[in-house]
Amino acid sequence: MRREIDGVSRRHDATSYDGPTMSPRTARRRSVVQRFLRIVRRVIGAPDYEAYLEHCRAAGHPPRLTEREYVKEFFDSKGTGSRCC
Repeated sequence: MRREIDGVSRRHDATSYDGPTMSPRTARRRSVVQRFLRIVRRVIGAPDYEAYLEHCRAAGHPPRLTEREYVKEFFDSKGTGSRCC
């Protein structure tokens, strides 16, 4: 389980150290794996916090939700609305 300090996830902290610079081949492999996992999440209907963070960066505003809040809001919204089946 990931540690959180003062409600901020270290995994997504912009000031955290990511280790040594990776080779282009390793970066490409990581990119392919991340894209694959994103597709799997979409297929099974799981929330994608990384996509949310990318959206916030592209829109130019800080994320207003932590990962835990994002997942809770995602699943809360799935239960609302009308469905016939």
